[in-house]
Amino acid sequence: MTTSLDPQFAPLAAALSQEFALEAELGRGGMGVVFRATDLVLDRSVALKVLPPSLGADPEVRARFLREARTAGQLSHPHIVHIHRADERAGFAFFVMGLVEGENLGQRVRDRGPLPPADAVRHLREVAWALAYAHARGVIHRDVKPENIMIERGSNRALVTDFGIARVETAAHLTTEGHVVGTANFMSPEQVNGGTLDGRSDLYALGVVGYYLLSGRLPFEGLAPGAVLVAHATQTPPSLRSVAPRLPAALADVIDRCLAKQPADRFATGEDLAEALRRAMEGAVAAREPVVSDRHRTLSEDQAAVVWRRAAQLQAEAAARLERETRAHAVRTQLGEPVADEPAPGAAPTASYRLQDVEAAAIEAGISQRYVALAMSELPRDAAVPAAAVATGFVPRAASTLLGEPPPALSVTRIIQAPARDVLRAIGRVFQGPSAKLTLRDQIGAHPLDGGILVFNIPGMNAIVNGTHPFMQLRFGLYATEIRTAIRVLDRGPGGCEVSVHADLRPGVSTNVWMYTGIGSSMGAVGGVVGGIVGAKALAIAGVLLATPIATGIALGAAATVAVARFSYKYSVRKARLELEELLASVDRSLRTRSVFEEDPPALPRPSDASDDGMLGAWAGGGE
Repeated sequence: MTTSLDPQFAPLAAALSQEFALEAELGRGGMGVVFRATDLVLDRSVALKVLPPSLGADPEVRARFLREARTAGQLSHPHIVHIHRADERAGFAFFVMGLVEGENLGQRVRDRGPLPPADAVRHLREVAWALAYAHARGVIHRDVKPENIMIERGSNRALVTDFGIARVETAAHLTTEGHVVGTANFMSPEQVNGGTLDGRSDLYALGVVGYYLLSGRLPFEGLAPGAVLVAHATQTPPSLRSVAPRLPAALADVIDRCLAKQPADRFATGEDLAEALRRAMEGAVAAREPVVSDRHRTLSEDQAAVVWRRAAQLQAEAAARLERETRAHAVRTQLGEPVADEPAPGAAPTASYRLQDVEAAAIEAGISQRYVALAMSELPRDAAVPAAAVATGFVPRAASTLLGEPPPALSVTRIIQAPARDVLRAIGRVFQGPSAKLTLRDQIGAHPLDGGILVFNIPGMNAIVNGTHPFMQLRFGLYATEIRTAIRVLDRGPGGCEVSVHADLRPGVSTNVWMYTGIGSSMGAVGGVVGGIVGAKALAIAGVLLATPIATGIALGAAATVAVARFSYKYSVRKARLELEELLASVDRSLRTRSVFEEDPPALPRPSDASDDGMLGAWAGGGE
């Protein structure tokens, strides 16, 4: 069944109706239109790229398109999007490839700005390995650019797409408006001059990609498409350090070498480039950013166990909530069962683990990266973890008696129909505004739009105004001190984001236990005295004073304490959940207000910690 398809592709949809169901257009460019589709035979989602009718009308172009697609289909590499089939129907040439849930590097830089060096190098090395594999098999990509490098959501790995498809380009097509702008910026000098191409041409283009990822700029910006082509062929681009002076010099030198005019002056192979990038990063001083420093944190064996178990528990809780909401058993099956007592497969116990290794092992076991980040945000920063902390589900017996199995955490989720970047900026504006008064404290894991977690401090007594506090029950009823926020970009349906807020209640349980224990002791003592007096009066006529009334009074006092404690705690949990729901509703209202009035609300006060505010502003693409 097709939905909202361009009418010119209706004949193709009809011709493929027994094999593929075209669902929605994902994007288009000079060399094709990409659709999300369902493979009806294998019951899987795929991407289907169709040669535009304007090009497909030329039999020679159509034949070359199919020939190159079939050649690229012989490639099988972890960082290459696999082509399943190349064919033609109803006069349309098309090929079917794996569907990558995520975004391309162009979108990532446009939404977040330049990538941290460690992240950029990771993706560049993955692409270099993919190119080396293809070059060894005689396949030259010819159109390496950020839009052809997908970042898979969850695994965060780079996947190269459209291998070899650019071969169908001709000199006439290079001047087509809308196509040359997306390609000319990444062309090697020999490609511009129409010379013989080899793998070093792709490495030149990858160098331009690296230039863009690390600086947010292109080597030749502000020029007309034709002038860009001439510049690539004749001019030396500005050095990367001249536009991004804070980058490690060794890393900038690697990128600059990729942009050498003569192929012989570049790296000979993709493996050589990947190795040079590795050496450059090993010799560089890591940037002092929370995302970089945290990902290089070393965990003990017990800490790694804590993260794996807690991440599995958080994912299991999320799956259970989703199952209750949708009443679909299939959802829980898709998410997987929680990992209970054993570390994730493939992660043999060692003396210590790097955080990225812990994340990789968890993802391999079917645990989402955002739950690993949530678990990391709960982990103490101390070097050692008490043995009792490994049993993250442990609740003191006294807590169970007094509070009736208190929940370990509160989690609230809301679907917000807005672009991810706008949602992130609204979170920064609303959470840190005068109504919520939260303060950004830290960021755990990857970028917030890639599964990372934002950690906000809940204000204390200083936030009470006229007897009210934005999180009265969460802060003073449950003694939670922070809120963690996760954003998941939705790929299906109308799009938007799923925003989750999470408050860890476990640290406040002991405070509640001690508080109610003190109240219980007082009530028990009062009950004992009252019971003794009443009992003495009642039994005075018999001349006997028994201890039973005193014990009964104490028991009644204790029972009253338990009843009061359970009622009060459940009340606080219920009200705290409403406070979190109102927080997310405020974000939604803020976005809808902007969409209606086409302007931002009045500027809000910045948090006291200017560095935190700047960090969030950078993530969100700039301050308000």
